[in-house]
Amino acid sequence: MAMKKGMKVNTIAWIAAAAVLAVAVPLNLIFTKADKSIDVTPFSAYSLSDSAAATLSNLEKPVNMTVLYDMDLLYEGSEPGEAEYMMADMFVKTMRQMEKFDKINLSEIDVVSEPGKVEELDPDNLMNLSAGDIVLECNGRKRSIQFMTLFKTNEQTGSVEFYGENAILGAISYLQSGITPTVYFTTGHDEAKPDTCNNLVGAVTGNNYAVKTLDIAAEKKIPEDALTVVMAAPQKDLTAEEKDIILDYASDGGNLSLFLAPVASKTVFVNIEAVLATYQVEMNYNRIYETSSANCWKDDRYAILCQFVENDFTSALKSLQPTLFMPNSRSFYSTQSGDENEGTSSVKQEFLVSSIYDESTSYQYTAFDEIYGGNRADADYKSPGGQYLIALNAEDSARRGSKLFLSGSYDFLRDEFNSEIADAGAASLGPYLFLSAISWMDKVNSSDAFPTRVSATDYITIPDRKTGNIILVIMIALPVLIAASGVIVWARRHNA
Repeated sequence: MAMKKGMKVNTIAWIAAAAVLAVAVPLNLIFTKADKSIDVTPFSAYSLSDSAAATLSNLEKPVNMTVLYDMDLLYEGSEPGEAEYMMADMFVKTMRQMEKFDKINLSEIDVVSEPGKVEELDPDNLMNLSAGDIVLECNGRKRSIQFMTLFKTNEQTGSVEFYGENAILGAISYLQSGITPTVYFTTGHDEAKPDTCNNLVGAVTGNNYAVKTLDIAAEKKIPEDALTVVMAAPQKDLTAEEKDIILDYASDGGNLSLFLAPVASKTVFVNIEAVLATYQVEMNYNRIYETSSANCWKDDRYAILCQFVENDFTSALKSLQPTLFMPNSRSFYSTQSGDENEGTSSVKQEFLVSSIYDESTSYQYTAFDEIYGGNRADADYKSPGGQYLIALNAEDSARRGSKLFLSGSYDFLRDEFNSEIADAGAASLGPYLFLSAISWMDKVNSSDAFPTRVSATDYITIPDRKTGNIILVIMIALPVLIAASGVIVWARRHNA
């Protein structure tokens, strides 16, 4: 007896389904047993890059890697597909894959139930550790990485970018190398000395950096081990020769940290201004003061309360929530237009700190400024008040990524001022602001040798309504028509 056509089609379908199961089920069991998975995301978001695997395979010395969290708990409170879940997933999968290499020793610590172990990692609290941070130990040295610094949000696509592979592998490479990057404080311009901010120096050296002084005029060059050159509240300008030495250093990717507090003298800082101009920034010869007693420290109207400008650099600092006072401050302004900062200039700027925004007042901004120093002779100057830019950073891709950290105040780093705040039971973010800048400047903390991971889903751009309607027909109506045709054919054969 011949098999009916409908029965033949059904039999083939069942055989095909059985064949798929026969292949898929054993493969799934094999991959599960072998703890293997296939990353099919468009950017390999959950896989180590070949360069990372090669680096970890060739480590000469063991690395202890401690995560201050139970990583399995990072998924709590979020669902697959949500940004928080993808962030946790990329982080955990990266750490688990790194753990499989012979020289990586991974451990996890609960900062709440195991505070003693956290204290063993950082007995002097120099790294300011918090939940989720990573501590790397190798060669008798340590390096910490804040969890939130591993992620950035792409403003154009909205996707979360994971820099964990960059930061972790960069830090490991640094620890293996034995090189100590140095923070140099310049001398010769009546600057503040490093011993005016011993707490900061202790935190810097605690993160395996060295701190030294540098007389540029005498040395005629910037040492090769310089991580950044610091000018701390200079009272005198650079010489033309020193300016040229600094610009040569910056042109080769060198970093600068300038704390340009206001100076009462009529000195015009021509050469320092020339350095700033290369980062498309200019400084005002002014001093900022507060008219609201609620926005200054102990009624000192020049010790102003400030706020962080919202961006990736300041996000981790804002999460700590202590206050930020900036005593004796001048302001700056960018010479870029908005379009330049969007990509037509090689210099990328980020505004970091501004005078406070006070919603409780009708004027909202209660900060004003007065002429201070320089050669401006405007006796009738009347301050307009408003938001004053007090700190920013800039990076120049045309000069091998040279970075500038710029602040209009230095007193916020002084031990004397921070002790006064501590004695009053408050906490200041001042030192942590500069520590974050140092970490940002440290290229070994974020090596370009390892690619960025992106938690983006595939998407298409629809240029107009007509195109959108066509896509809807193709994606929705057409499958429905095909399915309906299949039902009609099946019904006819079934009733034949």
